[in-house]
Amino acid sequence: MFKIFRISNFRTHLNTELKLQDLTLVIGSNNSGKSNLLAGLSFFSKLVSNAFPDSDKDKTVKNSYYFANRHSLSNNNTPIIFNCEWHKDDIQITYQLELYCFDKEKVGCKERLTLNDKKYENGFSEQTNELLLRTIIRQQEPSSEIVELIDIFFRSLAFLYYYNFQPSMLKGESFATIYVNGSPKPALKRDFIREFRDGKRPNIASEIGKEGTNFQELIKYVKEEESETYNKFLGFLKRFEDSFVGIHVDRGQVKWQFDMGNSNFPFFEPDKISDGLAKAAAVALLCAMKRPPSVIMIEEVENGINQKNLAEFLKWLVGTSENGNKTQFILTSHSPSVIREFADRIDRVYNVHLKKKKGYVSEVTNLNEAIKPLVRFGSIKEEEVTEQEGVYHIRPHALTELFYNGVLAEL
Repeated sequence: MFKIFRISNFRTHLNTELKLQDLTLVIGSNNSGKSNLLAGLSFFSKLVSNAFPDSDKDKTVKNSYYFANRHSLSNNNTPIIFNCEWHKDDIQITYQLELYCFDKEKVGCKERLTLNDKKYENGFSEQTNELLLRTIIRQQEPSSEIVELIDIFFRSLAFLYYYNFQPSMLKGESFATIYVNGSPKPALKRDFIREFRDGKRPNIASEIGKEGTNFQELIKYVKEEESETYNKFLGFLKRFEDSFVGIHVDRGQVKWQFDMGNSNFPFFEPDKISDGLAKAAAVALLCAMKRPPSVIMIEEVENGINQKNLAEFLKWLVGTSENGNKTQFILTSHSPSVIREFADRIDRVYNVHLKKKKGYVSEVTNLNEAIKPLVRFGSIKEEEVTEQEGVYHIRPHALTELFYNGVLAEL
């Protein structure tokens, strides 16, 4: 599992560190840098994924990757840096990737990887804009065990998925647009059942799309071809909405069935279900996957979710994570309803605050560390907080009060 992510000079993040647990919450007001943080992690993950030998994507690092994403007030000599720490049993891998400008508009990359006491490098002896370190290690490392570990690590890093689910997309009301000869055209809906029967199993985490474009088509596929995943999905949603009965596929169209309290169990088109249920269903599908990705990032997780269902919703994520061994979740929110659910685990919460006077820099602070001085100087009443093994436990209403008073926004 990943222990630490660090990004430097990426958009508003000059020097940000995130210590990951099974479930990590990032809070902050609008325009503070929460989305930039998730975008940065997703950006580096895609670079690693594109570099795989079996990828059909362009493996070179483009100039635009650097110039479009570096902090707007930094100079061209400042690299964008991504660093992470990953653990498996007693093995620790530290990986660092740098994108830098070395000749006005030319961009290169540097990679460093440390596995316990073994060190590997790429891109230092010559200017290169290809991520070759994984390939170099595979070619030069005599130990098959180390090669296998390196492969597991890079595949974990390559599968960080970032979602900003939009109800209109999830319900199939809107669909993706492609451009043909410069003209916009609606993209054709994917037929995942046919693709599966032709020998291609869809990667649900990837195919669902950042905004949920392919969700309804994936639901149809799972209902028809992956009964174990469908039954887990069904179990999650029944606990979320007890009137939900299941999915029915009629002439290729997805219908949602509900128990309305009498002998009738009517079916509804996807556009008739609530926005909150659509979003919960998308997350339920990710949690029901047989092999979920290493990290799942969900933006504004509370949108459309009824407050009384938030606790159940978070239970899905904790159960799916299996203490971070199966997958890890990073959530963003600016809702007090979500924050209060972390009152007993504020060490998992990070606050993002945009410091405009310091050059539009997003400062990220662990809430447990930030609240220590408030407790010490009595800003939080003694009876509202307890401490166990260095972690503060704050009564939910007191944590909510800190939010409404604007204290959290300034930490």
